[in-house]
Amino acid sequence: MKRILTWLAMIVVGVVVVVFSISNRGLVTLDFWPLPVLQDVPVYIPVMIAGFLGFLFGGTIAWFSAGGTRSKARKASRRASSLEKDLTVLQQKIDELDAKRKQTSLNS
Repeated sequence: MKRILTWLAMIVVGVVVVVFSISNRGLVTLDFWPLPVLQDVPVYIPVMIAGFLGFLFGGTIAWFSAGGTRSKARKASRRASSLEKDLTVLQQKIDELDAKRKQTSLNS
């Protein structure tokens, strides 16, 4: 269900971007201030670039802020793996002791 909602949201955003691009084809002049460069581009290009840069910046901030959680998850995973190995060793020891107990009870 979550995957379907994600795809629907992505389709809606895609349609909005396409409609925005089609309806904003007028030219705007970009002035790259310290440089003597002027560039005429359609309005949607700087808007989309700004949106993309905002997306990247937000994603970077979210990734760094989740670093502690990822670290805790890695530690928990290592701990669980270690405990599973310990459990396997202990289970083997129990099985060996059971086999010895059964063998001694048969011999008695």
